[in-house]
Amino acid sequence: MSSLLNSVVPSAIAYTIPLLMGALGGLYSERSGVTNLCIEGLMLMGCFCCAVVMTLLNGIVSGNALFLLGLGAAVLFTAIFSILHAVASINLKADQTISGTAINLLSTALTVYLARAITNSGNITIIGVVPWNIQLFMPQACHDILWSALFIFLAWILVKKIGNMITKGAFSAGLNTKAAAFWFAESLVIALILSAFIPSGILAAALAAVLALLDYILVRRKGLLKDVPVLRSGSTGTAASFLTGVILLLVAGLLSTMGLGAFLRTMIFRRVYWTTVLCLVIWAASYFLLYKTSFGLRLRACGEHPSAVASAGVNVYRMRYIGVIASGVLAGLGGAVYLITVGGEFNSASGMNGLGFLAIAGLIFGQWKPLGILGSTFFFGFCYTMANMSRILPSLSFIPAGLFSAFPYVATLIVLIFTSKRNAAPLASGQPY
Repeated sequence: MSSLLNSVVPSAIAYTIPLLMGALGGLYSERSGVTNLCIEGLMLMGCFCCAVVMTLLNGIVSGNALFLLGLGAAVLFTAIFSILHAVASINLKADQTISGTAINLLSTALTVYLARAITNSGNITIIGVVPWNIQLFMPQACHDILWSALFIFLAWILVKKIGNMITKGAFSAGLNTKAAAFWFAESLVIALILSAFIPSGILAAALAAVLALLDYILVRRKGLLKDVPVLRSGSTGTAASFLTGVILLLVAGLLSTMGLGAFLRTMIFRRVYWTTVLCLVIWAASYFLLYKTSFGLRLRACGEHPSAVASAGVNVYRMRYIGVIASGVLAGLGGAVYLITVGGEFNSASGMNGLGFLAIAGLIFGQWKPLGILGSTFFFGFCYTMANMSRILPSLSFIPAGLFSAFPYVATLIVLIFTSKRNAAPLASGQPY
């Protein structure tokens, strides 16, 4: 079982990242009010541009600089290519579904023609792929801080979501933002201390539980350190704030255990590409941009009630252009990341193998929200990985390969059937303004 997970989980994360970028690109476009079905074509264009630039520059530059130039070219050209969909959907008020389909067909024909003109075979193979080991470019201390911070941040979001589901939105009202920031920093420090100085996993988890209990009783309930300026924000709050702080501390303890912590740090997160870190940072920044800034509020409002936003002085056309171009940037990045991590070549016959359409399914399954998209794309990435690895894993050889090949798409249909009734798509998505 351990060897199976050791093979499947890192590859599932690698397949998840291109899907995440494609779905996140679709999120920007649809939140602005423009339906974007050309994610497949945009990802294909990004993959092609990255392959061409890396092939042309091979021997002139090398290493991570070559990969960065390929990613930059993919982002730039795909952003320009996405303007076609923006002009057709926003200025010409064309049917957005037809426009997206046309972009997919155009990108397929254009990349096939250019690839065959360049190589005659239609395949463009790059030299080398991004190395697995994240420690090649990141010190150990930075590595531990990064992944501990990521899991504590995800735990905080999960606590908020579950609390809001149980209390119907009242949980968030009882949270203190300054206190949450303090607890996040406190939990991160405890996770790092426990992982560095406590050799026993059971002892680390028990110590974290004791610290959480003492922190809850002495600091938060009794206000023992309420006169210390740095700690004042963490010593006040409602019951929801207290609960959040305790749970984050327990998560910090779990991250330090020899079981779960070793699994997450060693088996998964030390076998990742640096592009995975880059894309997760972009996802976190997008979450903040869409839900914590005035720009995100205006963008989302353009996809819900564009007339109301326009009456407030917001240029709906400009916001929708930004959304569509952002979708091109992120989808192109996803296609390039697929090339330099798991693809290795641009293949004119197979294209993106349907990854763009799976990204759209992940967007729908994730209910047009960043956190939901992260979970749904990991699910589809896992399905896609199982379909590809079933041929080389002896433990799965008894299952016909055809069943695994159809598995991602059958899973997509089943998921969409069960989630279609709670559709949370933007109200004005697909409607010309």
